[in-house]
Amino acid sequence: MKFAPQIKLYRKLRYRKGFGVHSPFTYNLITKVIEEKTPYYIFDEIEQFRKGLSQHKETQHKNYGALLFRIVHFFKCRTILQIRAYTGILSLYLSMASGKDCSCYALEENPDLLEAVKVFAGQQRLERLHFMEGNYAENLEKLKNTLSSFDLIFINQSGNPEETLKTIELSKHFIGEKSILIIDGISENKAMKGLWKKIKDHPETRVTIDLFTLGIAFFDKKLHKQHYKNYFDYGKKQNLYKKRRRRIHLFGWRKNSFKNQSAH
Repeated sequence: MKFAPQIKLYRKLRYRKGFGVHSPFTYNLITKVIEEKTPYYIFDEIEQFRKGLSQHKETQHKNYGALLFRIVHFFKCRTILQIRAYTGILSLYLSMASGKDCSCYALEENPDLLEAVKVFAGQQRLERLHFMEGNYAENLEKLKNTLSSFDLIFINQSGNPEETLKTIELSKHFIGEKSILIIDGISENKAMKGLWKKIKDHPETRVTIDLFTLGIAFFDKKLHKQHYKNYFDYGKKQNLYKKRRRRIHLFGWRKNSFKNQSAH
């Protein structure tokens, strides 16, 4: 979903860099995770894989894989549930953030979408990325025998209120006090805005962050109940690693050149 220009400008000026946020927990999350720009080499590998896929719309508009990666990495999530994996691009970002210590279960009802990503995951030896095909309710029932809760639950229903509500109901068994719930499309329509408000108002919800299209909720009872908005540029590209690396090499070359000149 794209920002209207006026909304984008307003949110950029009003909600960024943790201005007005007094909670150390939320301030660190905003400045060290949401607005962090440090790239990881793995971003390039994932984005190169994305380019090789057919021009499926779900591979094109989800420009927050790096954000999901940083959230998993920052909170050291070890168990992840993604409901609706689409082509598996965001599943890769989620699962590769904690390496071999992370078990990620990515559910998708359309198995045809996962064919390419399963090959890529095998090449990367992502043994703890589990793609579960078929009915969500049946697969979530199976997972109850494996895990009682997840560190992170990502509901990726792209702003469909009926499907989002249904998958929240199916997965609420796995939401614990230390869980992080991320929902896509919270500003997509009036119904999704209403659903996000219900999540914010729920007595078990402690802290929420509204990133316009993504909503993040925390349930830790040690946190004071607060709701925040923050600007996040969904238009930025993910694969920053090569660009940053070239700059570092350039400065290194210039530095060596100056040393060589001074030696003469």
